[in-house]
Amino acid sequence: MNTGQTMMTMGAMILLSAIVLRVNTSNLNNEAARDQAQYGVLATSIATSIIEEAQSKSFDHNTDTNSVTLLTQLSSVLGPDGGETEATFNDFDDYHGFTKRDSTMPSAIFDIACEVVYVTPNNIEGFSNNRTWHKKINVTITSPFAPADTFRTASIFSYWYFR
Repeated sequence: MNTGQTMMTMGAMILLSAIVLRVNTSNLNNEAARDQAQYGVLATSIATSIIEEAQSKSFDHNTDTNSVTLLTQLSSVLGPDGGETEATFNDFDDYHGFTKRDSTMPSAIFDIACEVVYVTPNNIEGFSNNRTWHKKINVTITSPFAPADTFRTASIFSYWYFR
């Protein structure tokens, strides 16, 4: 083999190495994007489940068996009553301060934190220090597998009483 053929062979090997490196980099980037999307879907599902579960409960501790017609009849304390656990939550605001680590999925661990606040119709992004007919749950989900991503969602639950 002469010098020209050797140089062409070396050039072809360098070109092949560059192509293989580019393909592997693209595959790794695609896998990372896929993993992030999967974590996002799982976090969305967990948050939706928590919100739906919270909304299936009564609006307030004082409305679980009775109806109320005055704001002063609503509980002034947000959060679980003494001795309540996730299994015994019976009203929406029991999820205030709720935290949990969900490691039931083999692919990821999720840290869940909930906050429940009173809101007014003209300021649903903020919170009210006074009792209102509307409560908002904020659910925050993080994962050590996706440390750069924090998933946050919220839902408003209102009390309606029909005679």
